[in-house]
Amino acid sequence: MPGPHFELNHVAREGRHTLELAGELDLVTAHELEGAVADLGAAGANEIVIDLRGLRFVDSTGLRAILTSWESCAGRCAFYVIPGSGSVQRLFELTGLNERLPFTAAEA
Repeated sequence: MPGPHFELNHVAREGRHTLELAGELDLVTAHELEGAVADLGAAGANEIVIDLRGLRFVDSTGLRAILTSWESCAGRCAFYVIPGSGSVQRLFELTGLNERLPFTAAEA
């Protein structure tokens, strides 16, 4: 049986590294996000943006991967999160993380 659908697309433009996530960020897929952020940090990225607009589901492990990514960037690079759909954002609201994480509007 195949695992959950997940895609991570890396877009680099003018020093900004955007990780566009799609599908399900959960126990099975969260390591992909953590690994991508770690690789970008090791390569000296100045700005990392996590784009949640393509996600349809996030579990507590996916939430932890986003938090771990944010914490790993602290003091090393700028880090932002583009909000996801209503159901995805609801998880951040329920946990109070919508007030802690650096959410930003999507680029035009």
